[in-house]
Amino acid sequence: MSLEFRPARAEDADAAAPLVYSAGPEAFDYMFRAGGREALDFLRHAFRQGGGFQGYRNHWVAERDGVVVGVGAFYGQRMEGRLTLGLMRQVLSFYTPWAAFGVIRRGLELAPMMKPLTPDMLYVANFGVAPECRGQGIGARMLNFKMAEARNSGYAIYALDVAVTNPRAQKLYEGIGFRFVRERRFRGDRARAPVPDCRRLEMKL
Repeated sequence: MSLEFRPARAEDADAAAPLVYSAGPEAFDYMFRAGGREALDFLRHAFRQGGGFQGYRNHWVAERDGVVVGVGAFYGQRMEGRLTLGLMRQVLSFYTPWAAFGVIRRGLELAPMMKPLTPDMLYVANFGVAPECRGQGIGARMLNFKMAEARNSGYAIYALDVAVTNPRAQKLYEGIGFRFVRERRFRGDRARAPVPDCRRLEMKL
């Protein structure tokens, strides 16, 4: 069975959005469940729209025999401003004004959990593999594929954050060379959603 990696497209939304959601369901629910809309509703909308952190233009997919089986976002510091603006536009167009205000406020609560990016860093986010395909090396192959591109593009550090409740993913990342840097605590409303603390992992390229 062939496996290829390619830039995501808008038509990948139905297959890719659930994989994006699987990368951090508690955090996505905390931020995007609002106004009677579920987080996955917003992620599908944002992926199709293309812009922002959750848009297809910010993602690559792993495709096996024509089926999307993995997804990940890869971006650097210089892209953060454009991605933030795209996210704001999507939130304001998807929710009522009051619900959008809540989404933005909770997003600001989540932001401190992520260590700021540096100019020489390529960051990995929204990384997920289809449940039936896990343990087959797809995630590692996708990360290694993008690692080679990162080196060729002049990046010196490869970085990501992983929930403390996801030791399986952390083991995968450490198996290809990522190392623990620090842990950050969630300081939002735990009664609304049990968002786990997260660990920053980094690798020198």
